[in-house]
Amino acid sequence: MLGFPTQKQYLIAPLCFIALTFLLEFTKPVSMQWLGFNPNDILNGEIWRLVTGQMLHTNFNHVLLNVSGIVLIWALHGEYYNTKHYILAVTICLVLVGVGILLFGDGNNYAGLSGILHTLLVYGAMIDIKKQKKTGWLLLIGIAAKVLYELIVGPAQYTKELIQADVAVEAHLIGCLAGILMGLGYLYFNRAKSNK
Repeated sequence: MLGFPTQKQYLIAPLCFIALTFLLEFTKPVSMQWLGFNPNDILNGEIWRLVTGQMLHTNFNHVLLNVSGIVLIWALHGEYYNTKHYILAVTICLVLVGVGILLFGDGNNYAGLSGILHTLLVYGAMIDIKKQKKTGWLLLIGIAAKVLYELIVGPAQYTKELIQADVAVEAHLIGCLAGILMGLGYLYFNRAKSNK
């Protein structure tokens, strides 16, 4: 037995997130028109696009790639997230990454969950480290090496072809930085809770 977190409290939120991702894909182009991450629209007051635009994708392959990432994160760290924690973590990710892309991105439209997935991977790795699991350090080093490689050499060409768009490497970096912030917040609140 692999020990995947198959209890109800660990499954509901990721499954709902996956379902929402597919729903938004199947309602395109309307969902893209009203919810897409368009910097000009965001700056003109359509703030919700900071969050909703990241849940849209360029094509169905992009959706499948990102849903695979959600499943991978559930397999790695699903036991860290009951429904409430998962919703809170994903919401914070969406806001941090959305603001980061708006401020530091290339100014173009953005789509996809890759920033969120990088945030959750780093955040989960920091929880691993807090729980004294050596795999946390390996995961952090692996993610750092991947993002550094993408920044220096560029993303894999097959990924670009698969999603039919440029890979937003800056979103991966922003996601990692957001994951570190969330991890530090987790450590702070756990320390404060244990001191009470």
